Amino acid sequence: MKLLRSIMQKRNLITALTFLIMFTSTTIGCQSHTNRKSVVKIVPTETGYQLLRNGDPYIIHGVGGTTHLDKLKEFGGNTIRTWDAEDIGPLMDQADDLGIAVVVGIWLKHLRHGHDYNDPKVRASELERVEKFVKMYRNHPALLAWGVGNEVELGSDLDLAIRQINEAASVIKSFDLDHPTMAVIAEIGDDKAVRIQDECPDIDMIGINSYGGMASVAERAKKQGYTGPYAITEFGPVGHWETGNSPWGAPYEQPSSAKASFIKSNYTRTVQANLDKNCLGSFAFLWGYKQEKTATWYGLLLESGESTESVDVLSELWTGQKPSNLAPIVTKMILEVDPSSLAAGQQIAVTLDASDPDDDLLITQWEVIAESDRESVGGDFESKIKPADSQIEVTGPVSASITLPEIAGAYRIFAIVRDGNDHAGTVNLPIYITADK
Repeated sequence: MKLLRSIMQKRNLITALTFLIMFTSTTIGCQSHTNRKSVVKIVPTETGYQLLRNGDPYIIHGVGGTTHLDKLKEFGGNTIRTWDAEDIGPLMDQADDLGIAVVVGIWLKHLRHGHDYNDPKVRASELERVEKFVKMYRNHPALLAWGVGNEVELGSDLDLAIRQINEAASVIKSFDLDHPTMAVIAEIGDDKAVRIQDECPDIDMIGINSYGGMASVAERAKKQGYTGPYAITEFGPVGHWETGNSPWGAPYEQPSSAKASFIKSNYTRTVQANLDKNCLGSFAFLWGYKQEKTATWYGLLLESGESTESVDVLSELWTGQKPSNLAPIVTKMILEVDPSSLAAGQQIAVTLDASDPDDDLLITQWEVIAESDRESVGGDFESKIKPADSQIEVTGPVSASITLPEIAGAYRIFAIVRDGNDHAGTVNLPIYITADK
């Protein structure tokens, strides 16, 4: 019995010491991320505005997303943007360790999701939530600014949305005067930007989510009467609501090389040309993977982590230098038959116009996937669609013979081209299966 008690006492002592070490380590880790508070200011200049972080000029080379931060650092990015602040403590610490700043988004509930801000309970709950997150992260050194909502005006009365935005910003200002507040809106409308400027005194800048119309944002904002600072908080390819459609209504997605060219053109015209004026930087969308209309439409990275040509373009815009190894160039999918009138079970030949700048060996992954019937708005959640039942025979690095599904309907043929060096290109083509063979 004495021996048993001795063993148990030793075990308890080891357990206690282990807990103490873990607790001390955790406490020290937490303190290391809270005792170096950042101070960020927007200051006027002779030609516009400038962002100062801890006294130094700061240009946002950012992305929307919370994964692969080490890869973002590698490509020259310096900032991420979140859509909400729930459970982001470890993310904030990771970003700080990598020298990446964070615009902490605080989600404001949308009327189109059934939340009426005129309801006193909804309003009180929302403002309490804002206060909680501000107190939680206001002293974190990774904090750059507060993102006040995201497209809360979509599906809502603009008057109500403006009140919702400014009341949230007012709560932020009551607890933190060292980080700017940014209202994030879906495009600028006819008067949206100037109304926020005039009616939201606690908002320091606007964040504009813009895709097809990004090239003209600066001119349109000025024409509207907006004179304050802004950042482009989402940009990327042409949006699925903006592009042309097939005869059966499927929107055409740009191949990855067309997306890269589009991003470069828009960034050069709206961000780069206005950095000494009103623009404080931008956030490309999305640093990661997301099913939205398709699985490849907005992701700068694949689900498996490979980077696309758009990342190469962003890296060069951010750093002035191209990456040492570049993503495949994918410009087109070639189908020798009419994509609008295919038979169930028909065998077709498919080829890509694709190459690699570094002459890397290309390997193509092919899939046939049913067209999404989800009519989501504002990036609402969509489930991933499983590949349809089809037979695929690879006939070359960028070609295949595909036996189509046996069920009529709208589909897409997807191709993902990998170079074996953690880079990829994508393209897809809408098709319609009309009848049996």
